[in-house]
Amino acid sequence: MNLELLQRIDRIHPYPAKFTIDLALKYILEYTKEKDVIYDPFMGAGTTLLASSMTNRCAFGTDINYIGVLIAKFKLLKLSSNEILNLTKFINEFEKNYNNKIKEMELFFYPSINHWFCDEAIMVLSLIKNMINTLADEKEKIFCKLVTSSIINVISNQDSDTRYAAIKKPNLTIENIANIFIKKFKTTLKLFIEFNKENRLDLLNQAMLLNSANCKNILEKNSVDLILTSPPYINTYDYYLYHKHRMYWLDYDVKYSMENEIGSRREYSSLKKDSSKFNSDLFKIFSNCNNILKNNAHIIIIIGDGRVCGKTYDAKENIIQALHPLNWTLVDYSYSFLDQTSRSFQQSYRTKGKKEHILIFQKRA
Repeated sequence: MNLELLQRIDRIHPYPAKFTIDLALKYILEYTKEKDVIYDPFMGAGTTLLASSMTNRCAFGTDINYIGVLIAKFKLLKLSSNEILNLTKFINEFEKNYNNKIKEMELFFYPSINHWFCDEAIMVLSLIKNMINTLADEKEKIFCKLVTSSIINVISNQDSDTRYAAIKKPNLTIENIANIFIKKFKTTLKLFIEFNKENRLDLLNQAMLLNSANCKNILEKNSVDLILTSPPYINTYDYYLYHKHRMYWLDYDVKYSMENEIGSRREYSSLKKDSSKFNSDLFKIFSNCNNILKNNAHIIIIIGDGRVCGKTYDAKENIIQALHPLNWTLVDYSYSFLDQTSRSFQQSYRTKGKKEHILIFQKRA
């Protein structure tokens, strides 16, 4: 297994507050064996699924964020030689003809698009969007959408993936924007061709858009050997917000992700909800997960502290208390300090003293 290659695949698209592939591999190898079933109810960018597929486990992941599901599906792709050839033709066609095709393009539109994108970015993205819509192969579409999504915030006026503010960015000409897409596409394709050579058994691995409280609709009772997951860190990040423009461009339902997201800053800073709401949301999801877990299976939860209504939310104590009715026994525990690990966040999010907890439970018979 080429760990450096896996790390590059796992970082192929921006997605803040994700745990590392190294950590996922460590726990999967420690707590499961080949062909075991692993489930991640807060799948995010699919790190658990990637690690599972590379160690020949069956992995299922669900999330309510369309962009997370897209990234996870990309990490599970296996492309045929014909699909790789078609993708090569796709980018060559774009590179050769984008200047001429842009002139005849019908431009994509949604409210506020002109605030967040310059005219040149709208023109190039509209062409890319149109070309993707002509593809018939679903795997080729996933690949192209992933590359497109990964550059959208870069060529938009959005400051960054952790700061939702419009700023003026220099050098966003049609040629420069097209070259950003071409370079990202070719780099990703080259990386994926190498990744495609990795030995992965043809096991069932699925990334799905689903509220995880409904996990019993996709997984049988007593069928899961391990849950490895990282729920949102309360009042820290709005996944729907920072991925909003990606979702608009890819025709995803922003409202669905917004309304189903738990733990967001929208809920606990804007709407001033109490942290008991978050605990209730977590219990609803994990109580349904309990039904699909085998007896004596393990549950690994990676979660950080937050700050709600001026008070620190101690994630360890709240998780233990919220999940107490499930008869899960805490069998191992460790932590690190968030101000040392959350480098992708603004300084204001990295409050000194906040911890990131790793709690390992076991379901008792």
